[in-house]
Amino acid sequence: MQFFNIPALLPQFYPSMLYWFFSAIIFNLLYGSAYLLLFSRLSHIHFRWWYFIIAGFLYAFAISLVGNLLVIILMLIIIYYLIIHRRISFNIIGTQYIYASFILMITFGCVGSLITALYNVVVKVPDYNFVYYILGTPRIIASFLVAYGIIVATEKLFARYTDVVAIQYPILAWIINLLMLTFLFYMYRVNGGGHPAKLPVTIAVTVGYGVVALLAIKAFTNYYHYKALAVSLQDEVNNLQYYTSHIEEMYDELRHFRHDYKNILYSLTGSLENNDVTEAKKVLNQVITPSEKTVTQKESVLGQLKNVLNLDIKSLLYNKVLSALEDNLKVMVEISEPVKFTSTVAPLDLIRILSNLMDNAIKAAKQSKDQKVSVALFTKNHQQWIVIGNSTREKALNLQQLSNGHSNLESSHGLGLKNLQMILARYPQVQHEVSSNDYWLEQTIIIPQAINN
Repeated sequence: MQFFNIPALLPQFYPSMLYWFFSAIIFNLLYGSAYLLLFSRLSHIHFRWWYFIIAGFLYAFAISLVGNLLVIILMLIIIYYLIIHRRISFNIIGTQYIYASFILMITFGCVGSLITALYNVVVKVPDYNFVYYILGTPRIIASFLVAYGIIVATEKLFARYTDVVAIQYPILAWIINLLMLTFLFYMYRVNGGGHPAKLPVTIAVTVGYGVVALLAIKAFTNYYHYKALAVSLQDEVNNLQYYTSHIEEMYDELRHFRHDYKNILYSLTGSLENNDVTEAKKVLNQVITPSEKTVTQKESVLGQLKNVLNLDIKSLLYNKVLSALEDNLKVMVEISEPVKFTSTVAPLDLIRILSNLMDNAIKAAKQSKDQKVSVALFTKNHQQWIVIGNSTREKALNLQQLSNGHSNLESSHGLGLKNLQMILARYPQVQHEVSSNDYWLEQTIIIPQAINN
């Protein structure tokens, strides 16, 4: 079975040089470029001009179902290894490219068939060479314009689908990808090729494919989005309960401390009246100092977190900080002024970012010698800063390997950084800085404040 059309770019296989120029050069260049342009719109990845030539060259040879699938695989390999250098998950790239390809295929199936059918109706004696070699150029241009409009209209939905489904449920995403690719089978086995008698069926099946795919994407996105939201709300409730329970616990500790304090004063008074300095020192060392340390430690955390005006963020941080303290880590919290996070980053994503940073910092600190974690939140120059650091086992980490998920810290930060990058990819205005030096790793998130807040 022939998968590729080997002589596709050779002039001698065309009726004339004009047909060769429009079909072999112009059409193939536009056809390959259309895929990359639609993918670029979805992924926000920009391509140099020679990649459009490569795409046109590859798509020029694909003349079958298998040939087209092989070209899609080749394009994904080129993008993943040569353009983004594996900085973005292959699941995301594959999902975006297949979706862009699918949209172009269904628009080409509808718009292209309509243009061909219209030509066959208007022209009394259709010229086969003209249809085959020349008419392809206006067909791909019109199809691309319609596809671009669909991509723009569904861009927000697909971005949420990528974040909610493709990242968290890659197997499901690839099942949907394969279902979209089955349209190639229809294109090469069933499609009527623009013949007027088969045009209604062609349009109906093609539109049906597109509608079913979009409905599936929307349905799975909404389902898993609300499922994640429900889990997030439950976590938020748990964090609030944890937060309020510790406030009550601290209140009880303070009340007991106040009660004990009076008894201690009586004991000290008696010891001092009897000039028993040794007993007085014993009371101070065994009772007052440990009690004061216990109360002061938690009070210090609460005293800083009171400046976080977002209750969900406050309860989350309190949960993580208390968890670190219970693991006997040295925790430093610095939130000296009131901080309220605006709507620049969606609340659910902000929770995920902070939870990711704290969990990985605590995990890495446990494996280090110093066992330290620091948290700082502040606002400066109309920007909100999140700075979270932790001590590390190594003197300096390879940040490039870390961001690719390759870490000898048992993936304590490698996987975390990759997940963080996936979330932040939807917020290009947010800066993410990472530094590692002298057994200390620090991550900084800089969020521009929303204008309307």
